[in-house]
Amino acid sequence: MISSVSVLDHVSVTVSDLERSLAFYRDLLGMKEVERHHLDGETISKMAGKPDVEMDVVRLEAPETPGIQLDLQQYLKPKSKVSMAELGDSAHAHFCFGVPDLAAAYRELKADGVEFVSEPVEFDLGWCVVDVVFFKDPDGFVLELMQVPFRRTETSEAVAEQSEAGA
Repeated sequence: MISSVSVLDHVSVTVSDLERSLAFYRDLLGMKEVERHHLDGETISKMAGKPDVEMDVVRLEAPETPGIQLDLQQYLKPKSKVSMAELGDSAHAHFCFGVPDLAAAYRELKADGVEFVSEPVEFDLGWCVVDVVFFKDPDGFVLELMQVPFRRTETSEAVAEQSEAGA
């Protein structure tokens, strides 16, 4: 076992059209572009485990979580194919963006033609209620929106008050 993982640096999404994905993640979702670079040659090919790799990468950050980056990467060589993995399939992943008003974000993105898996739903976790919805990026990669902060439940408020009273 390694000693410990100490930082989440970035997550990465392979896209088929970098400019189309930038229009989605940066322009529509409001992420900030922080870096752009082109990778080719022996080092990236060795790292990717594929010959003759050439790719363009753009790094993005959400405004309130600087330092955790989303890499959009487009393989120019070899040409990538679209994954058929879906929610619930092994080796499928998704990540979640927090928004202050999920209902408004849902309406705005739906009006802009974004495809959603369902309407927003809420989960009562006992200590809070979490409002979430899954949606898709231009390549069909599933993403999640979650309203932040969570709505505290009466149970969580009562526990907090008891803890404060006993302190």
